[in-house]
Amino acid sequence: METSCVHSCRGLCNALTAAEHREEEAIEEYRRFAEQCDYPDVRLALERLIFGRRQALDLLRETRAMLSSRFDALDRINDAFA
Repeated sequence: METSCVHSCRGLCNALTAAEHREEEAIEEYRRFAEQCDYPDVRLALERLIFGRRQALDLLRETRAMLSSRFDALDRINDAFA
């Protein structure tokens, strides 16, 4: 999946979208492996990877929400002067 940055995070950040998508895919793949795995140490390692990927996904979503909030505030300020 080749994604380039449009250098405008206002409503469409390709970098965040691509990163979120990849993290979601990794979580799903690791989850499938963990469910099928019979070896406890491997399953534990996969569960740790899943936990780390979920934290990364949370960070990406928090960043998207922060940017959205920031741009909304800027829009309200600009509208006040229009």
